[in-house]
Amino acid sequence: MITTQQAIQQRRTLKVMADPDKPIAVCKDQEVEFRPVLDELIALAAQAPFHYTCHRSHQSGELSGGLPWRFYILEASDCRELLVHLQAQGIDGGKIMGMLAAAKALIQVTWLPEPMYEDMNQANALYEPSLKNMEHIAAASAAIQNLLLGATAHDLENYWSSGGVLREQPTYDYLNIPEQELLLGAIFLFDKQDTKNHEVTLKGGGLAEQRGEMSSWATYIKKP
Repeated sequence: MITTQQAIQQRRTLKVMADPDKPIAVCKDQEVEFRPVLDELIALAAQAPFHYTCHRSHQSGELSGGLPWRFYILEASDCRELLVHLQAQGIDGGKIMGMLAAAKALIQVTWLPEPMYEDMNQANALYEPSLKNMEHIAAASAAIQNLLLGATAHDLENYWSSGGVLREQPTYDYLNIPEQELLLGAIFLFDKQDTKNHEVTLKGGGLAEQRGEMSSWATYIKKP
């Protein structure tokens, strides 16, 4: 297993896309073997720091925990079924469809906003711009980063998507995600062997080279 420092340095953004009409076949035995890895990655995500528990309105039903995020996990076969469902609905999901055709897993990560004030114009606001909500987003983002680093340590390609069609109501309805939860990231995991054994398209992130020198975004504060 690589070190934490190596995982941070080696983590990269990579879309792996197969032909949506010819998705990578799912081997049930491999899916069963991969489940413990998924469980480990989700457990690692939960080690992220959080400053507040979620509002009590989110603490009901099957997912009743106090963490300010929720994870909805789709294994490879679930990804293919979601792909077929979206196709049957006539939905054009763009590159998302190709990733669903190739993914080893998809984790829909939502964060749980505080209820909005009654006098807010809810038609034009997704959530109240409060310090607590900012903390919830930061905590859920830290959980996602833990997940990505764990995936990198397991030699899995990964991609943090903002969601596209996966954040829209048809997908929410299909996956039974409560509408008051907001998608922070659709996290795709890909098997590196699939990139070698199948005809896929690879597309890396476009912003990595724009990080710049550390001196352009970090400074030591020294008072005289």
